[in-house]
Amino acid sequence: MHLLTEQNIRINRPINVVFDYVTNMEQFGDWFPGVLAIKSANDHLPRQIGKEYLETVAIPLRGERRIKLVVREAEINKLFVTEGKLSPLLPRMEVRFQVEDSDSCQVTWRMLSRNSAVFFRLTLLPIARAVLQKRAAQGLGKLKRNLERI
Repeated sequence: MHLLTEQNIRINRPINVVFDYVTNMEQFGDWFPGVLAIKSANDHLPRQIGKEYLETVAIPLRGERRIKLVVREAEINKLFVTEGKLSPLLPRMEVRFQVEDSDSCQVTWRMLSRNSAVFFRLTLLPIARAVLQKRAAQGLGKLKRNLERI
């Protein structure tokens, strides 16, 4: 796997509030740039392994694409992982949560690519990295603002 971006932010809200908000992916478009729409695609609970979402994203030079996301891992107040079926990127999102004190937590948001092909690594990976680094910085800032308003 190839790391595209990793961003950290301290959010002044209890960890359970932050975890619940982030792991309900139907709210992802409320704070992450480029997510145009996202909706549930099965009856699983939001952070349940196997939960599926259909996400519409804006891709530079390619327009809108609809992709399926699947929850792969979830550990309450600690870890949340999804994988998307978007070729050639094959994205994997990992979010880690760590208590700072009773009213705040640290969120580490990572996006990786599961594509290990040499051609992808040499051509498209640098572009994806640049786009996602910018979106991640903006997105985590908006996540913090949204949650600290509640």
